[in-house]
Amino acid sequence: MSDTPDSLEPQKNPAISGTYDSSQLGKLEGLEAVRKKPGMYIGGTDERALHHCVSEVLDNSVDEHLAGHCTRIEVAIHVDGSISIRDNGRGIPVDIHPIYKIPGVEMVLTTLHSGGKYGQGGYKFSGGTHGVGAKCVNAVSEWFEVEVSRNSQVHHMKFERGKTTKKLEVIGKARGTGTLITFKPDAEIFRETTVFQSGRISQRLRELAFLNSGLEIIFTDERPAEPKPERYYYKDGVEEFVKQLNTGKTPLHPKPIRIAKESTVKLDDKDAEVHAEVVLQYNDTYNDQVLCYTNTIHNPDGGTHLSGFRSALTRAINQHAKANNLLKDKDPQITGDDVREGLAAVISIKHSDPKFESQTKVKLLSPEVESIVGSISYEGLMFYFDANPSVAKRIVDKGLNAARAREAARKARETVRKGALSGGGLPGKLADCSERDPALTELYIVEGDSAGGSAKQGRDRRFQAILPLRGKLINTEKARLDKVLSNEEIRTLITACGTGIGEGDESVGGFNVAKARYHKIIIMTDADVDGSHIRTLLLTFIYRQMKGLIERGYIYIAQPPLYKIKRKKREQYVDNDEQLNRILLELGSEDVVLTRHSDSHVFAPAQVDKIVENLAAIEKLGAGVTRYGAGLAEYLDTHDAATHALPRYVARIREGNKEAHEFLRDETARAQFLQKHGLNADLTEQAENAANSTAPFNGEKRPLSTKRITIHEIFESTEMAKLIKAIAATGLDIARFSATEAAQFSITENPGQKSEAKTELHGPLEIVAQIRANGRKGLSIQRYKGLGEMNPKQLFETTMDPEKRRLLKVNIEDAAKADALFTLLMGDEVPPRRQFIEDNALNVQFLDV
Repeated sequence: MSDTPDSLEPQKNPAISGTYDSSQLGKLEGLEAVRKKPGMYIGGTDERALHHCVSEVLDNSVDEHLAGHCTRIEVAIHVDGSISIRDNGRGIPVDIHPIYKIPGVEMVLTTLHSGGKYGQGGYKFSGGTHGVGAKCVNAVSEWFEVEVSRNSQVHHMKFERGKTTKKLEVIGKARGTGTLITFKPDAEIFRETTVFQSGRISQRLRELAFLNSGLEIIFTDERPAEPKPERYYYKDGVEEFVKQLNTGKTPLHPKPIRIAKESTVKLDDKDAEVHAEVVLQYNDTYNDQVLCYTNTIHNPDGGTHLSGFRSALTRAINQHAKANNLLKDKDPQITGDDVREGLAAVISIKHSDPKFESQTKVKLLSPEVESIVGSISYEGLMFYFDANPSVAKRIVDKGLNAARAREAARKARETVRKGALSGGGLPGKLADCSERDPALTELYIVEGDSAGGSAKQGRDRRFQAILPLRGKLINTEKARLDKVLSNEEIRTLITACGTGIGEGDESVGGFNVAKARYHKIIIMTDADVDGSHIRTLLLTFIYRQMKGLIERGYIYIAQPPLYKIKRKKREQYVDNDEQLNRILLELGSEDVVLTRHSDSHVFAPAQVDKIVENLAAIEKLGAGVTRYGAGLAEYLDTHDAATHALPRYVARIREGNKEAHEFLRDETARAQFLQKHGLNADLTEQAENAANSTAPFNGEKRPLSTKRITIHEIFESTEMAKLIKAIAATGLDIARFSATEAAQFSITENPGQKSEAKTELHGPLEIVAQIRANGRKGLSIQRYKGLGEMNPKQLFETTMDPEKRRLLKVNIEDAAKADALFTLLMGDEVPPRRQFIEDNALNVQFLDV
């Protein structure tokens, strides 16, 4: 037998000692498993997973509505980046569990696979099925608070990173019932971003209001200077949803077709209830949009409900056409793709025991749903067509026209394909790269020959290809595919990408993402009106005909710098306003001396940088206090000298034209204040706003008091306390933040030079204002907007160098919103586009013409 290591004898690793027994097995306790492997529970740690956390908590409130106990939900994003979700449902149970001997609320927020959705009768229909949602959010949150109004009492509990830090306690009386959950995402988990996007959240809330007729949802983003609450309430539910999908389009029939039925099926020796609702309406466009939901959860990848509906739609239209002799012998066959042209539809399923592909519920797998949806859709459509023959004929004619256009498009695609295979294949204007592995290559689509020339000279030829496009592309939102393919710039783009377009057989030019020649396709246009228009036209075409590139994450938008700043010999490109503000503070801190007057102490430059950074952060968070009528300095003056903790609540007291406020340090102080004034613990701004609402919160319209008293939680207090502690560590005297008559500090610019200038400051908050003012002195700020303004070297360094550039990945997280926006901006209807411009004109920061 050989003595070489290739012998079949077992080899021992000298690095491993001891034996393998049960002592070497580990177990993750509590919610530690979620923090170790967040991808298993919330789908990752990126921006999508961050917003999925909101959905997990929100869906619990919606489940209360589905159970018939909730009529109103309120969502608020706070200045510190935390978010609150309040409902007027039954409230999470707070009594002690008979077996596990802990309060019900603690169990459902800390114990995986626990809750009221496992057949105990808590819920008939629910979006949650795995019992992991809210506790996962708790696990990945820096802090997580819950307030439960139940049994005429308000109960409060607090957690940090999934661990209980404050046990359940009663903090006051309640007027009604409900649950309030507030959490702040943990930056240790969400390293990419912890910033909530209000657009994504508002769109989801609008969806929920559509899918749950009679449910009122109020959304407030408190981060802008003047927050504007948005209200979503739709009496006709899904029908109004479909009408909104067709906004800016011309419907073929004025009223959507609604089909609904309740069924009972046998699953594993038990009965399951399935309520199916299908609403559809055709429009005059060439694209389809079908959205699928199960228990109000969006299923972006469809599933059995989608396949059942599609097959039934194709069968019903063909059957009606044949039965009524609407087709001629020479007409092409109407396929599934044809009948979906111009279709807007929503399929909403409520299932007592649904099966999904994963915890994120992107696809429904329940096989019984396919036959249920297919059956009711076919029967409902046939009945509708028989009752409305004129509408049925319009729908058949549209499908027939789509079939004819499909044939024309097939021939056009074949022409494009043949053109790519002959004469060298690639278009002459494409400056290709030498690398042939698509995973390592990039294609820059550049606006105009001028910028294209600079990009070609500045690029890295090994892996960067350049495709300049001249002029503006054809608007693919307004033209059929055969006409689109006659456009030279479009044909050039298709050939360069190599994937083909549309659906269908790849042998005749159908889209095939595997043939993509580049795995990074970067749109690089000027930051002006024309550049934005060209970018929109490109994205419209890619969204309609090459959506797979977006879904694979291959499409990016280059982010050229916004400013070029110059001061003395220093030149720098600046990406955005936030970076500009940071640079102003950096510049303002250069060559300055900060002196404390009480003992003439001079702070070191590193200390000054830290002080300015933290004061600027406090200044930003201060909006969470000042909007309630209190002064920021006044609030900061109340911090605890030892722990630096700040009051958690502010009571706003209004009587006539007079207004006063009182800071309340914690839940105990709040309870004492409420008892003193004879008020309930759930008296908040939301409760007062509800008085003017069509759906009163908790059934009560006004506090029974001559004074208008509201209590507001200052969610930013935790973050501000951390910042105060950091400032105190530098040695800065922060016993008082309010300005004093005598100067507390002084800043000396250019000490020892002829230009030396000294400014006295009367409070800590004046430091950051003075530093920012210093930063602007002698600074030239150039608004940068054109790629052609850079030479090839600058263009590469700022926009094309993989080490320095910023790219924005294009995602289709919300197909409904993307479709609506494309239709609005690129469609035929002028009034909706004008309304959009009027509504958003004041939000424009820069207008380049």
